[in-house]
Amino acid sequence: MLIGVMSYAQSSVGALGKASDAAQHVFDGRTQVPTDTIWDLAAVEVQPRYPGGDTAMYSYLARTIIYPEEEADKMIAGKVYVEFVVRKDGHVDQVKVRRSATPAMDAEAVRAIQAMPIWEPGRLQDKPVATRYVIPINFVTN
Repeated sequence: MLIGVMSYAQSSVGALGKASDAAQHVFDGRTQVPTDTIWDLAAVEVQPRYPGGDTAMYSYLARTIIYPEEEADKMIAGKVYVEFVVRKDGHVDQVKVRRSATPAMDAEAVRAIQAMPIWEPGRLQDKPVATRYVIPINFVTN
């Protein structure tokens, strides 16, 4: 019985050593990250950046988005959360609605995001990486 406990303890130490070694490789930057990895915004060292920054991005959206006619006529307001990926080359990809307002508002928000110019990609360990990004788009009536 005592031998079994000792054997278990030794295998745990061995497993811990392997996990620790793997963590050290990641810390040292010696681990290869798969090329198709998409990183969350909080995980990258340098976040993706729209040309000109956030102010320019929201200015672009204000100029580009066309308020859906039916929603405007009925004075319907809403907020659409759009998720997309800024690829390693800065192109916007995988655009989808994360939280919906109305089908027409959702479609317009997706159209505007898909038409965005090339971004500066996110960076991790000084290399460009694909990064997931979520922004809210407000539709407000006057």
